[in-house]
Amino acid sequence: MGKQGVLLLLLLLLSAITHSASGQVSMQKDSADVCYAQAHEDYGAGLYDVAASKLRVLAENGYADAQYDFGLCCYNGVGVVQDPYEAVRWFRMAAEAGLADAQYTLGRCYEQGDGVALSIDSAVEWYGKAAIQGSAQALCAMGVLYYSGTGVEQDYLVATELFSRAANQGDADAMSYLGTCYANGYSVKQDDYVAVRWYMKAAELGHAEAIYNLGGCYDAGVGVDWDPDKAVELYEQAAGLGLSVAQLELALHYMGTGRKIDEEKALEWLYEAVGQGDADAQYLMAQLYYEGRIVPKEYAKAVKWFKLAAAQGHTDAQCDLGFCYLVGHGTLRDKEMAVRWFVHAAELGNVRAQHNIGVCYYEGLGLQQSYTDAVKWFALAADKGYPDALYYLGVCYNNGYGVEADRSTAVKLLRSAKKLGSNEAKEALRVLSE
Repeated sequence: MGKQGVLLLLLLLLSAITHSASGQVSMQKDSADVCYAQAHEDYGAGLYDVAASKLRVLAENGYADAQYDFGLCCYNGVGVVQDPYEAVRWFRMAAEAGLADAQYTLGRCYEQGDGVALSIDSAVEWYGKAAIQGSAQALCAMGVLYYSGTGVEQDYLVATELFSRAANQGDADAMSYLGTCYANGYSVKQDDYVAVRWYMKAAELGHAEAIYNLGGCYDAGVGVDWDPDKAVELYEQAAGLGLSVAQLELALHYMGTGRKIDEEKALEWLYEAVGQGDADAQYLMAQLYYEGRIVPKEYAKAVKWFKLAAAQGHTDAQCDLGFCYLVGHGTLRDKEMAVRWFVHAAELGNVRAQHNIGVCYYEGLGLQQSYTDAVKWFALAADKGYPDALYYLGVCYNNGYGVEADRSTAVKLLRSAKKLGSNEAKEALRVLSE
């Protein structure tokens, strides 16, 4: 059926679905384009079910823009029951018809596994199709994949080129990323002043991350004159836009990292950040309750926040939660559970946790005592310069625990630990010198 045939059919189908605010049927429309425009007017007037009804009829008759818009209605539950799977079905129709916005959105659904099985390859495919048509959002999305090495080989040069193309079209996300590329010298000559210019462009468009990063520039005097008051102003602006990292930054600022201490404001911003599930904020809250800073010391509440952050993969929280189980702070003492959390964190590269597993093997805490296994874990942490691990490893070499005794190596390890501030190593060297 040709375009005129489709329009004639739509005229017949839409002859009785346009409603006024009172819900009465009005005159028929003389084209699909007019019906599409009317659907948007209805949407703007808050007649969501009416708008969705019109969009569906248009969508079912191959009108790509309506397919995409009706997909958005399904995705957001506006005028129809929320159904991300049904949304993806309509996005796909519009995308296959060549609509760039639909191709980008379908790519996003694949990237997030939203309404469809997660597939980075499919995300790349659809982003690519939209990017070829010049979609700024798709160009930026592809840039992010190359920036992070997700689904494609990491390539900052390609990422920066894609960000540049999107930024020149006014995409705020791309501007912010481009600023970060210049700030860090990713495939471009490192230039704080250029970074600031891109952050400013994105900030003018209300981009929260760019506003936060610009605040960081003022805070450090990088690319701009040092102005801590301006930094706080920008942090508060980004925090007000809901950026949890800015909220956490303000909490730390008012706790004493800034020039003005205000514990009430610190807690206010910290609660905002934890309310969004920010793992770093949850960890800070746990530390405050554990140490009794700003809030009363309550180990049970500390454990609660450690658990929340640990569940999100925060390795320091996992390590500290393990310690709480080991010593029975805020929870029943459980050495095996302590070891489990240490292992979780250690496998993610947390050096404290690696050292703690060494101690557990050394002392036989929750694990069968084994100097040999202890040495392996101490060595892993010592290689990263962890002073306590260097001390314990030095003791093992001095006494022949798990390794052949070697006084020279022991002294070398203990001296390294001492330089890093280990008082135990300092005392051990004093005893060895007697």
